[in-house]
Amino acid sequence: MIHRFVPFAPFARALALAALAGLLLAVPRATRAEPFLLPLEREGSWTASDKTLHFAGSAALVLSARAAGRREEASIGIAFGFGILKEAYDGTLKPVRAGRGASRKDLVVDLLGAAAGVFLFRALDR
Repeated sequence: MIHRFVPFAPFARALALAALAGLLLAVPRATRAEPFLLPLEREGSWTASDKTLHFAGSAALVLSARAAGRREEASIGIAFGFGILKEAYDGTLKPVRAGRGASRKDLVVDLLGAAAGVFLFRALDR
């Protein structure tokens, strides 16, 4: 019997690749004592300039992907995939003096920005 490759939906494929990259980046981290995620009190406020950049960046990625003809699911996957990779970097490779640690709030804001990008594209594409 020949097994055929059944492609994932673009969103699932992008999310799976981002998760795999995050796991690969996190492996060297296992030998260090610092936690991967920032403590909640160090993640900053929901209105910090860092969160604004995450929101705007995710919205811009979705708008760009949609303008290039990608489906909504794929566009969200691309934006959230970049967010996951950014947090994987923050939790593993970012210099300690720069505040190493991944932020749950950043990921939430990435998703909100991606959703806003979808809605904005729908509004502009009428």
